[in-house]
Amino acid sequence: MAEPMGDKYDAYAQKTDAPMAALALIFLCVWSGRIIFFHSLPGGVRATMLTVQGVIWAIFLADLIVRTIISKKSWRFLWTHPIDVIAVLVPAARPLKVLTAFTQATAFATAKGRMKTMQAVVLSVVLLLWIGSVAVLAAEREVTDSAINTFGDALWWAFVTVTTVGYGDFSPVSVEGRVIAVLMMLVGIALIGVVTASVAAWFVALTSGADEQEDEAREVTRHEEVQARIAELEGKIDRLTAALEKSEDSPTRNPQ
Repeated sequence: MAEPMGDKYDAYAQKTDAPMAALALIFLCVWSGRIIFFHSLPGGVRATMLTVQGVIWAIFLADLIVRTIISKKSWRFLWTHPIDVIAVLVPAARPLKVLTAFTQATAFATAKGRMKTMQAVVLSVVLLLWIGSVAVLAAEREVTDSAINTFGDALWWAFVTVTTVGYGDFSPVSVEGRVIAVLMMLVGIALIGVVTASVAAWFVALTSGADEQEDEAREVTRHEEVQARIAELEGKIDRLTAALEKSEDSPTRNPQ
């Protein structure tokens, strides 16, 4: 369960989380468009896109500083909120905050929680594939020996990398591309592990809950049987008592 961050932080987060998510989506679209359509965009458009990216990056940096200052954890906030730090380095990764759904203790406890968690899983995978594809394309497209030259190639590579299949038909050859590949594999493995562990915990909880319900039902049945037995014994005792009282009240015959 997450530690309380303070009333000021909660109020600030409530007001800024949605706008910051929107800015992250804008950054992701601008960054992706600049990389994917780099050669077909006029120089002025590319410069404008870079300016937009720079402004959004500055906003995310200011947001991180404000959150760090007003949180109860002070500078420990940076260590305990890695996605916020990553969002400053790569603002396009900001939407990955949906992964915090897994940190909720009740994520799989209710049908609504399970639905929200599954939505977080799907969105996280889509974002991971999107970000990884664009990043590796930017790193590999200008490399002579690289086979990743189009966004389609990059997307296929990202998919087989995240799923740890690794067909090998496309592989990065630059240092930047290989670093991105390592990060993609680590995040993919971690995401799969978290989902698997969460689902397993949910099934264990369901099984335990079913066993507890069966035990409770058996206890109720035994209790009802005992109560019925006691009532039967009480009835017999009442009849015997009534018979004894009747025999005592009847007149005694005198011998002839």
